[in-house]
Amino acid sequence: MKQYVVSLLAALLCVSCAASLPYGIDYPLTEQMFRSRDGVFRGRIPRGWFSSTEDTLIPAVVAWLVKDDLSASIGIKELTLDRLSTSRVEKEGLELLAHISAGLHRSEGAEVSASPKSFEMKGTRFCSYEVSTGGRFMRIVVFTARGRYYECDAVPVKSPGSAGEITRMFTAQQTLLSSLSF
Repeated sequence: MKQYVVSLLAALLCVSCAASLPYGIDYPLTEQMFRSRDGVFRGRIPRGWFSSTEDTLIPAVVAWLVKDDLSASIGIKELTLDRLSTSRVEKEGLELLAHISAGLHRSEGAEVSASPKSFEMKGTRFCSYEVSTGGRFMRIVVFTARGRYYECDAVPVKSPGSAGEITRMFTAQQTLLSSLSF
């Protein structure tokens, strides 16, 4: 009986953690779709944004959306892991992938301002964290699709942005991710 109660409490705790989304999914989306350059996923473009996926110069970026006023961007790139890391992420989950990703950003001078948090949208698991560099905040979300690992970053381009602008940018990212189909 004790094991049953402990298992039930653990399951409820996991469900309650996964149920809370870090940001809303209520940013308005257009009917326009974008497709990743590798063909693994597609999604809807947020209103006031455009897809520049075909124009990207960086081969690692598989999708790139830019705000109409050029003040922010959302980029998605594939993360390539070695065999050991892949095996560990498969066993331990996306939080490990987020910690690996955060380590790469820390090595570039960023500080983690919000620790990795796992969540689920429409049956797909994600894990997000936030970093800051010189007062500029960026949100990174990692996920897997068709056996590949991806990192989606939302970053202000022109200036650090106000708290409200940052929240709207992160909400646009979250809503875009909720629209993905694989």
